[in-house]
Amino acid sequence: MTRLASDHAHRVVGLYGDPTVSWSILLEADLGTAAPDPDKLRARLAAAVQQYPHLGAVPEIERTTDLPATRDRFASAPYERTAPLLRVAVRAEEPTLLVAAHHGALDGLGLLSLLGVLLDVPVSSAARGIGDRAGGKPFALSAVQRLAEALFAPPGRISPDRREEAAGDVFAARHEPRLRLGAAGFVAAAARATASWNRAHGARTARVVAALGASWRSGAAPEPVHDSAFFRLRLGPGADVAAVLANQPPEPDFPARSSRLARLGTRLLASRLGSTFLVSNLGVVSTGDTVRSLAFYPAASGRSGVAFGAATTGDVTTVTVRARRKDFDAAAANRLLDEFRDAVHDASAEPRGS
Repeated sequence: MTRLASDHAHRVVGLYGDPTVSWSILLEADLGTAAPDPDKLRARLAAAVQQYPHLGAVPEIERTTDLPATRDRFASAPYERTAPLLRVAVRAEEPTLLVAAHHGALDGLGLLSLLGVLLDVPVSSAARGIGDRAGGKPFALSAVQRLAEALFAPPGRISPDRREEAAGDVFAARHEPRLRLGAAGFVAAAARATASWNRAHGARTARVVAALGASWRSGAAPEPVHDSAFFRLRLGPGADVAAVLANQPPEPDFPARSSRLARLGTRLLASRLGSTFLVSNLGVVSTGDTVRSLAFYPAASGRSGVAFGAATTGDVTTVTVRARRKDFDAAAANRLLDEFRDAVHDASAEPRGS
């Protein structure tokens, strides 16, 4: 089943799955209790894998004293065929649990569910999901339109802060007082942060295409599965993001198979496909008193290689940025996150409805 699980996960990423990135998503939980014993974590994980075979092989549980280095490795190392699709590390000092997964095996809520399995506590999110929203255009038509877009009018990008040969991503997180903001509000904040960042770098901001990860299901009782929808929102100046989202169908599912020519085209056009940025919000998460804060790092792909994440637990909202290291160093990622945080506070101060 390991091979089947691995093949399935890579297939879910689909035709537009940027071949230059690992498709590893991460959740970093700052614990309010002592760190769990690795043997117990592995036993719980083994039980979950038995119930959900698509999760693949049971990985070893790592003990870490260097969380940033482990995070970098979990995020950047490719998921080889037949290798585990899950990665787990625990830090005893300043108790922290780091969980990563191939995005084809788990989406954000699925990763949250896996956190609950590992900690042996009920975990839920107030995320409502998008329910039975009707799909849009067929995949073949969408593929032709995306190809034309990539060739003649690719999405705008967040201006790189540098250009160096460097692998992997950089990460930044900020813990803020609890923010009451929905998906549209976070997307609007990311668009404002993009415009502000580009102005500071002497670059225009045109053809903004926001990618938004959302779940078909609510987060009331999440399971460790992948059941997410993907939106591409074209945002003109002053766009009402909530209205655009309400009228935008999700992107079509990828076909079960893709040709070698299609995969080659995707690789050649990887720098022009995708979106300006991606936003993913896990919502208000309930873990009892087990978790003090959650940092969620979605996959960073697309033209800019920048993803904005958000998660709220207790009285803390954690906002994050994940960006390509070849275009942003750690200091630049922190400055970009400052722009996002400021825009999030501005959006949360606006009248409800976003």
